[in-house]
Amino acid sequence: MKLASQIPKGMWDLSSIWVPTIYRRLLSADKTERDMAERCLVKVSSVVLPPHSLLCKEVASDLEQNLLSCMINMLDDHSKKIQAVKSWGWFISLLGASVVSTKSLLNKILKVPEQLFTDPDPQVQIATMVAWRNLVDAFFVPQASENMVQGTVISPIEPRAHASSWLKRIRLIMMPLCGVLSRSHNIALSFSCLSTWHYLLYKLGDLINHLSILEAAFGPVLKIIFSIGLDNQNKTLWSFCINLFHDFISVRVRHMSSPQGYLCVPPNQNLLPQTCMHLKALLDVHHIEWLPWDIATFDFQLEILGSIVNPELLQNMTVEVTATIMDSATQIFTLLLQGVRVECESKVAHDNAKICITKVCKFVKKVFLDLLGKQKSNGSAVLVQFGLQFVKCCVDELGHSLLASGKYELCLDIEHIKEMQYAECSPKLFYPMVRPLSYMEMVSPVVYLTALSVSIVAQFTGELSDGHAEQLALIFSSSDFSENFRAAVAFLYMQIMRPVDSRLRIKWLMVWNKVAKRLNEQIIFYLKLSCGASGDDVLYQFLCYPFLALLSPGRMSTLRNAGNSSEECLPVTQDLEVELVIEVYRSLCTPNNGSDAAYMAFLEHLFEYLVSMIDENMSVVQANLEYCSEKFKNITILSVLAKLVIELLVNARILNYASQGSKVTSEESAEGTRSNLLLSYLKLANRFMRLSGLALKANPASQHQVTSRFFSSLSTFVGHLIWAKDILLLFEIIGDQFTEWLTLSSTLYCVMQRGETIDQLEKLWLNIIRCLTTSGLISDCSFLQKHQPLLQAAANHPNKPISAAAMAIQRESGSGSASAGCSAVSTMDRLSQEKSNKDLNRNIEADRVFVLEELNASRMFASPMLSDRGNAADGAKRNGELLRISAGLGRKRLKITKYSGKAKGLSKATGSSSPHWVETQMCRKPELILELLKSKR
Repeated sequence: MKLASQIPKGMWDLSSIWVPTIYRRLLSADKTERDMAERCLVKVSSVVLPPHSLLCKEVASDLEQNLLSCMINMLDDHSKKIQAVKSWGWFISLLGASVVSTKSLLNKILKVPEQLFTDPDPQVQIATMVAWRNLVDAFFVPQASENMVQGTVISPIEPRAHASSWLKRIRLIMMPLCGVLSRSHNIALSFSCLSTWHYLLYKLGDLINHLSILEAAFGPVLKIIFSIGLDNQNKTLWSFCINLFHDFISVRVRHMSSPQGYLCVPPNQNLLPQTCMHLKALLDVHHIEWLPWDIATFDFQLEILGSIVNPELLQNMTVEVTATIMDSATQIFTLLLQGVRVECESKVAHDNAKICITKVCKFVKKVFLDLLGKQKSNGSAVLVQFGLQFVKCCVDELGHSLLASGKYELCLDIEHIKEMQYAECSPKLFYPMVRPLSYMEMVSPVVYLTALSVSIVAQFTGELSDGHAEQLALIFSSSDFSENFRAAVAFLYMQIMRPVDSRLRIKWLMVWNKVAKRLNEQIIFYLKLSCGASGDDVLYQFLCYPFLALLSPGRMSTLRNAGNSSEECLPVTQDLEVELVIEVYRSLCTPNNGSDAAYMAFLEHLFEYLVSMIDENMSVVQANLEYCSEKFKNITILSVLAKLVIELLVNARILNYASQGSKVTSEESAEGTRSNLLLSYLKLANRFMRLSGLALKANPASQHQVTSRFFSSLSTFVGHLIWAKDILLLFEIIGDQFTEWLTLSSTLYCVMQRGETIDQLEKLWLNIIRCLTTSGLISDCSFLQKHQPLLQAAANHPNKPISAAAMAIQRESGSGSASAGCSAVSTMDRLSQEKSNKDLNRNIEADRVFVLEELNASRMFASPMLSDRGNAADGAKRNGELLRISAGLGRKRLKITKYSGKAKGLSKATGSSSPHWVETQMCRKPELILELLKSKR
């Protein structure tokens, strides 16, 4: 030992002479001699290793003659097994690289560890695993691995010649490692095994980057550890392997620059604190020479990632453990996609980009779609969540230029699309011009991923959470894509075509709700981007989806079953359906951005689509209404349509548009947009009046609150109309339906008196009379003649205020008298006083009197205008000014009879003339009006 420290070169040359006298004592029966020999070899190892060729020959000769048989004999004594395997390790080191050339001797030598790796004593196996590391040193000497410039990529397709020759050595070393890890339940033994494995990766140098060597040395251990899963015993080993894989994937992103510089790689957060310090130290001591991976290793990387997120393994794990595994997998998948993007952008390699994008799509489909059905536990919900997260990563990381490009098309091979495509469709429903998805058609990657994400949700049999729906919304409503939104709309309509139960229908309504609310945040921008300029209908098709979903054959079947079994949960289901839909429409009716013109155009087109959809499916809607009216208190589609019309009046600007003055409508384009919006809205109101009438005919005893609320809102809307052309438009669109309602309510008057619909019809009719009075149309004989059926239906109505007002108009209009409006409102005034005297405590009568008093006040200013019919344009001009005054007077509840003794000259007039003459005179005396206002004040 002293000579070795003084003249190491000379002692190395003579090692074949003095070293055998030391290693032969390793097998001595004397423990003191064995320990001395081992200490000596440890101290001179730096001198004798790697061994001289003469020393290798001497060791081989000794093993053949005596030492090998001695070691094998020691294996029969349990107390000598560890001594034997330690000696075996030294003999392997002293044989060095020559052990490869002497295959016959190697086969004999390997019989020693072969028996010890299966020994029941873990300590013996650990000692064998430590000695096995000497075989790694013998097989892979430092000179074998050539140094390469950091950042160079080795092509795995054409490895260096000597790399393939080492595969047998790698497989030889890996065989016991994989065997021990697969069956070991001892954590210390597994730690030792991973330590030896990591040492092998380190000794391989840059050769580890070749695909064949990755598959032989790196992949097998990762697959074994990941296949075991993450549990309390395995979590340290799992964390160690997941970090090795994370480093391998991230090296490409770290070494390849982006336009903004080097990409920042976030550290892996799943190196658990419980990981043993020994394994943590390996990551710092033995650095593996990872080089930026080549695109040809992509299959290998996806295969390892698939072993991490294997659904069959995850189904037996807790939700918390599953989330930990999927978080790590998502982070690694993100780095993998970043590497793909760097590859595609740096080389502009069309073929590579197409191959990688196709493989990514197929990978997500394989893991999260084909195997989703094997999940039978709550873990499937977590799997759906991360499946959508993987799709979102693809959309975010690969970007528009790669995913939406027509260059990278692939087949839409999703079986669920095939099932829907060939499902039995209802011939009764008419669908908008939505192009459905076709099985095996060529689509862009973004369409494929969109169809994949909704298919994941469609095959999930559990309850869809808000988080799932929100993730879908993020995928669908990306501002960079339009094709994905089209695909999403097509999928939703394909769901309607096949029968679905209430649970599935609510699932898709929830998805629709989340996507629509997210789109509403940028609705005007979206319109300008894809719909406003190009005339694209996809947004309006999407917003009309709930109406057809509520008419689907599956829903009708559910209603029939529920009606026959008196299912109590159905009203709750219907309320949820209504709320999911109307919540979106309520937000759409309240514009939060964009100009008035863009918002008005949006509402106009939406109304047109809804009207067209109802008209095309009127027979189905009628059948739905007739059946539901007999079975259920509330009708979903009727409630949705009514609430939409009401919300438009409450939240939107329809009322403002109805009463806009000349300042707002001075521009011809704005005026045209306003008129179109009012026309579209009135058509929608017309359709509701028709549908609600059908429901009433089917079940006269049912009192739908939405119907009375609708007539109340329509009455408010009519009260805001000031322009004659708008009033003419009102009569043109809803006149026939209003006539129908008056006739229907006359026939069913006794039954309908229990509800509020009759009162709201009365209020609407009196407001219409007021509009006719203030606009001068009440004196237009041609107008009255045209709408004679409406007046006749009102005159025949059993409700006294409705019939009296109509008869007054008919009576006076026959002679063409200018006082027709005054007579009509005078009659209504007396009716109001009669009803208020009968029961002042009734709220319905009080509301009726209030409306009629407003009409009375408006009459005071209508007569002078009506008497001056010579100048129609001047009358129309004064009309706008007089309406505001009459509305104020109505709110003050002016009653002419109350002030008959206080106004100057009033008693004289009342004593000598008829009441009609007094009212006419009062209408023509402005000073009386002023005094009335003063006395009221």
